[in-house]
Amino acid sequence: MRVVYLPAMRRFLGSSAALFTVIAIFGASAASASPPACTGPLSQTTLYSDQGLLESVIVGNGGKLFYSGIPAGTTISRLYRADGPGATPTTVLDGPAGPGGLAWSGRRLLWGYGNTQANGTIGDVTPMAGLYSVNPTNGNKTVVSDHLGMANGIARAADGTIYASNDFGSKLDRISRKGVTKNGWATVEKGNGMTVGKNGRYLYVNQTFVTPSAIAKIDTKDPSRVFTFYRSPEPNNVIFDGLARDNSNNLYTAVLAKGEVWKITPDKQACVVASGLKNPSSVAISNAKTGYKAGNLYTVGFGGEVTEVRGAVKATVPN
Repeated sequence: MRVVYLPAMRRFLGSSAALFTVIAIFGASAASASPPACTGPLSQTTLYSDQGLLESVIVGNGGKLFYSGIPAGTTISRLYRADGPGATPTTVLDGPAGPGGLAWSGRRLLWGYGNTQANGTIGDVTPMAGLYSVNPTNGNKTVVSDHLGMANGIARAADGTIYASNDFGSKLDRISRKGVTKNGWATVEKGNGMTVGKNGRYLYVNQTFVTPSAIAKIDTKDPSRVFTFYRSPEPNNVIFDGLARDNSNNLYTAVLAKGEVWKITPDKQACVVASGLKNPSSVAISNAKTGYKAGNLYTVGFGGEVTEVRGAVKATVPN
C-alpha cells in the first residue's frame, strides 16, 4: 500500500504538531487513465534538494526564482530567493506557520500566511489567514488582508484584483483593487491552486479534495457562473494541487499523488510534462528574458526538491 501526503497537509494541526497530516492511504490503483507523455525537446533537472516541505514557487523580479515552505525541524514559514541558475538560495523572509500561495503585484510579491488545517477548517465562517505584500529584495512586508479563509492559493488579475482559496472549505475570497476583502466571493468546493486566464475573464481553480480531482472555471464578472473546465480521467491517486498558465492559456497542474505535472490545452487536451517528482505541490511558468528563462516550468514539492523542466511551453499533446 502507498501512503499519500495530501496537499492539505501543508498545514499545522497546532504549533507543536507535524505540518503534513497523512489523511489517506491508497492501494494500488486500477489501470491508469492518465494522459500520455507530452512530446517535444523536454529536459528535467533537479535544481535544489533537501529544502524542507515546499508549498509554492514563482519566477519574476528579473528572472529570479522564489519559493516558500517550512524548513526541516521548524514550525515557521520561509520565503527563499535564488538570483540565477546555480545560485545558492537565500532567505527573503520568515513568517508564521502555514506558508500559502505566491503571486506578483507589480514589483512586490504577494505571499499567503496562515495556510493551516486549523484555519482552513473554520475559514469559511471565521477567516483568520492573511496575505503579505513583500519587497522581494529586502523582505520588508505589509499586510494586504488579515481575514482570508486560508490563503492556500493566491492569484492576481491584471487589474489588481486578488483571489484566495481554501481547500478545506467551499469559499473563495476576493480582494478588490481598493484593498477590500470579500469572503465567499464565489463558491468552489475544496479550491486550491489558482490562475487568472489570459484575458482576465475567467479564474481557474484546482479542486483538490473532490473525486476525481478537477479544475473549476469561474466567470470573474459573474462568480455565480462556475463550470468544470477539466476533470481527471483517472479517479484515484491523482490530487491536483498548484496551478499555473502560459501565455497561450495552457494550464499546468501539479499532480501531487502521481508525482507529475500535467499540461492541459484550452481545448482540454492533456499530457504529462514532468514525472518522477516528489509530491509536487506548486508549478510556475517563467516569462523572464534572463535568469530562470521564459518557456521553462518550475515545480516544488513536499519532498524538498526544486525542479526545472525546459521546453515545457513548447511541449505538445501527441496526436
